[in-house]
Amino acid sequence: MENYKYIFKLSPYDRNGLLPQVSKALEKRTELVSRERYPGLWKQTDKLRASSGQGQNRLRTKVLSILCILIGIFLFVPGLVKPQELLVPLLVGAVAIGAGIGGLWRSRKHKKNPFDKSARLLLAGKDEAFSNPVEVEFSERGMTIPTENGETETVSYDKFECVIETEDSMLFVFEERVTLLQKRDLINGAPEEFCAFCAEKVRNYQSVC
Repeated sequence: MENYKYIFKLSPYDRNGLLPQVSKALEKRTELVSRERYPGLWKQTDKLRASSGQGQNRLRTKVLSILCILIGIFLFVPGLVKPQELLVPLLVGAVAIGAGIGGLWRSRKHKKNPFDKSARLLLAGKDEAFSNPVEVEFSERGMTIPTENGETETVSYDKFECVIETEDSMLFVFEERVTLLQKRDLINGAPEEFCAFCAEKVRNYQSVC
C-alpha cells in the first residue's frame, strides 16, 4: 500500500452545483483560522450554541427585532409631529426601527452566504474544457500538481493548513494557495478511501457534507 497513488484527472467543474458547497468550505476554513487565533472567544460561542439551538436564536432575534420596530414607531411618530420638541425620541425611534429591520433581515432562514463571492472567484473559468489533460496525484510523499512551466511540484502533507471535504469536492489549503478537486474526477481509488487517506495524513481535516 506504500506505493499506492490516488489520481485525479480534471474535468470541467460543475460551477452551479459546487458553488454552495465551496462557500461552506471557505466559511469553515475561515472559522478554523479564527478558532486558532481566538480560542477563548470560540469557547464562549460554543457554550452559547450548546445552550440554545440555532432555531431558538433565530426566533429570539425576530421577536426582539419586532419589538424594536414597535418601540421605534412609538417614539418616531410623535417626534415627526413635533421634531423640535421631541428631537431625541425622533432620533432614538429612527435608530430602533433601523435596528429592527436589520435584525429581521439577518434572521432570514435562507440568507445569502457571504462567502459566495469568494467561491465564484475560485470556480471562475473552471467550467471550461481543459486544452491538455491535467492530473493531480496523491502518494505517500504528498500532493503532486502541475506547474505553469509544464513541470510538476510535490507538496508534502505537513505543508497543508487544512483539507475540507464537501459532498462533491475536496478543498486543499496549503502555503497561501488553494486547490479544489471534484470527487468524480478521481480515476484511481475510491472517494471514501481517499478521504480516509487525507484524514490520516493531514492534521486538520474537516467535513461539511
